[in-house]
Amino acid sequence: MHGTMSLRFFALGLALVALLVPSVRAQDAAADLKALVETIQGKLRAGQGSAAQLAPELAQFETLLEKYRGQKTEEVARIAFMRATLFLQVLDDTEKGTAYLQQLKADFPGTAAAANADRAIAAVEDQKQAEKARAGLVGQPAPELNFNWSSREGLKTLSSLRGKVVVLDFWATWCGPCLSSFPQVRDLVAHYASADVVVLGVTSIQGRVANLEAAVISTQGDPDRERGLMPAFMKAREMTWPVVFSDEPVFNPAYGVRGIPHMTIIAPDGTVRHNGLHPGSPLADKTAKIDAILREFKLPVPGTAKS
Repeated sequence: MHGTMSLRFFALGLALVALLVPSVRAQDAAADLKALVETIQGKLRAGQGSAAQLAPELAQFETLLEKYRGQKTEEVARIAFMRATLFLQVLDDTEKGTAYLQQLKADFPGTAAAANADRAIAAVEDQKQAEKARAGLVGQPAPELNFNWSSREGLKTLSSLRGKVVVLDFWATWCGPCLSSFPQVRDLVAHYASADVVVLGVTSIQGRVANLEAAVISTQGDPDRERGLMPAFMKAREMTWPVVFSDEPVFNPAYGVRGIPHMTIIAPDGTVRHNGLHPGSPLADKTAKIDAILREFKLPVPGTAKS
């Protein structure tokens, strides 16, 4: 899990800790957890996110749970929840994190933390299914995409681009990381300007357009307006690649899209070769993958002398 997401979670955790302080003992548990989370935040900011680096803090969770053993309060339940989340979001240990969530449900029934544990377990399962879908798609025919709007005239389906390397960038106007990756996408487009490579920004109707004007523009119930605003958005954001609205949701389960941006590379024969990439990765990482596909299909590779 990315460090920024982990830090964001623990910042939320601190806010939640402060909500419930009905007794002195509850204040003690909340204060202990707050101090521990702040220590973990500091380590994460310093790039110390491994199990070995966080070993003292992991031990402290055990110490706190022992300290408040027998107290079935929301505050103590939250200590158990934060421990589980540390394993899930920071250490990427879904097996242990899920086991801790199950233990939390058994130890603190009826608490908000137990209810959150159910949601977290469901999210872990959804993530596993998405990862399975992403991995299972590699080498398989790319699921069809149908476009109800395209900045490139006449482009109606993904399959119509067969014969070219197609790079799908799933994104939305409200997605900050998507917009942050635009310079890297722009470089990729420029690199393959004369090659048989199409970079395609794929979004779907969201009911709003963000990051075009100072305030978010609501397009709820008016998809034509949302599509109509896209050319202005593309111009403002210097999007040099075509953009499409797909009938399928941008969080496309067929491609295992659980978060955006999400990049997929499709070979000229229509098979998926790479899935779940980040468009903001270094240019060389992406060109190495695309160049290999071009060579496989005996298509010109930019910067390579013709034989």
